[in-house]
Amino acid sequence: MDGGLINQVYSELIDVRAKLISRYPFYGRLLMRLQIGFAECQTACTDAKRIIFDPDFVRRLTEDQLVFLFLHELLHCVLHHCTRGRGLLQDLYNIACDIVVNSFILESMGSAGFEIDGNEVIHLAPDGTEGREHTAEKVYEMLLCAPEKEIERMYGGSGMDRHILWDKVVAGITDDEWNEYIKEAAWLGGSEIGVPLSIKRYLYEVTRTPKTNWRQLLQDFIRHDRSDYSYSVPDRRYQGDIIMPSFLENVYGYSADKLWFVVDTSGSISDEVLSSAFNEIKGAVDQMDSLSGELSFFDTDVSEPVPFESAEDLAGITTMGGGGTSFRSIFRFMKAHYGDQLPKAAIILTDGEAVFPDEEDACGVPVMWIMLDSGVEAPWGECIHIES
Repeated sequence: MDGGLINQVYSELIDVRAKLISRYPFYGRLLMRLQIGFAECQTACTDAKRIIFDPDFVRRLTEDQLVFLFLHELLHCVLHHCTRGRGLLQDLYNIACDIVVNSFILESMGSAGFEIDGNEVIHLAPDGTEGREHTAEKVYEMLLCAPEKEIERMYGGSGMDRHILWDKVVAGITDDEWNEYIKEAAWLGGSEIGVPLSIKRYLYEVTRTPKTNWRQLLQDFIRHDRSDYSYSVPDRRYQGDIIMPSFLENVYGYSADKLWFVVDTSGSISDEVLSSAFNEIKGAVDQMDSLSGELSFFDTDVSEPVPFESAEDLAGITTMGGGGTSFRSIFRFMKAHYGDQLPKAAIILTDGEAVFPDEEDACGVPVMWIMLDSGVEAPWGECIHIES
């Protein structure tokens, strides 16, 4: 490999990296953890410690395309793609990972599309949704169900890098290292320019632990409300005058089902507080042996509930809102949407800055108010305060 060419390309990459650091400081700090190397790899690749470039490929790209390429390799490392695909069909998993990271980058850039070396970058899952709305594993599952010719038509010839080094990366050690890098970058603070909320939420989950002992909290809530509510709300599977227990039947294990989490996305909620809310819900899922439920967002309207059973399910859920706040809208929606199949409990994460409805509006459904960065006390229901 020509030494003069290597020096020339290396100098160009250093200049581009410096501009990227200025444009996207948070990403830039993480990017400094990756060494730059060269090999005849056709495009570029990473082993979570280096980004390796093919000099001939670099010379064909513009400055903006090289910025995109740097971010592409970086996000594979940040999202642990290098270690998460063991046992999967690598060709399909590679496509899935590229779809996810490209979609995140396009969101950061505020762009609907981008070309690298004459090819449009892939960023849409097989169902037409943005890759950032899913984990790589979810996109992989979609690809498994797609016809081979359709995959070739949609994604053929559009790869900007190769994942040839991923099978040599040691899982666990590298992931832990990157989590520490992310924590350090977050601790330095003030550098999240250009980082969209969807990726901020992921980074927040890495750098923070939930502040709530959800096992204990839900168990206490369940036991308390079983005493208060078990025989006040009829189980609608039974008819006539017999009133059967209906609230949270599994009391003794670390499990709960049919919970409805409702997250405040009104204009008074900051990105950090919203990320904290997601982290608490993820903490509830992680801490329980089994937890299933649905997630909605609200301001003056309520979004359609999205079911989840795992933290991975939560990763693909996008937010809505940004207007005023109405707690009454939650219970109007609950009655209209759920009908006779009401949730077993509603857990509302909010700053509490709204008029509270009457307790009767809850139709007997136990309600837990999680007050985020707020000293507001709910006039009824269980009230928990959490600082982000």
